[in-house]
Amino acid sequence: MTVITAFRSLMMIVTVSTLFSAYAIAEQDYIATVKGLQGKASIERGSLESSANEGDKIYEGDIVETSRSGNIALLFIDGTQFSIGPSSSMVINRYLFVPKKKSYAFKIRLNRGSAIYTSGRMAKLSPESVEVQTPQATIGVRGTKFLVEVD
Repeated sequence: MTVITAFRSLMMIVTVSTLFSAYAIAEQDYIATVKGLQGKASIERGSLESSANEGDKIYEGDIVETSRSGNIALLFIDGTQFSIGPSSSMVINRYLFVPKKKSYAFKIRLNRGSAIYTSGRMAKLSPESVEVQTPQATIGVRGTKFLVEVD
């Protein structure tokens, strides 16, 4: 094997491994998954909007909205469950769950509609890091479950 052939082979391995690493990192960036869906819901990510489907990945900054007959249930990577009811709109402003560094943040804004929150590991490890904002108030979570409605 010549030096040039060996170098090309090495570069191919590095390129392929970099592509797989980039794919793995992109897959890890998601913070939640759509676990339940009834009716219609949409996910707005940046300037793109798409219909929600079970199994879709949710990312920080996403806006999730439901139709008049829609309900959507999200399962966050720490086990937190957050569901919104019909004619609802929410934005995930901040989500961080890194137990090894003791770094936590759960900041969701419910713009309209209704939501049910069931705590996961984050609320147990750092309850002060969990906030659900509405147009009129901010809810600090100290319990395990609540329902909120916004007109």
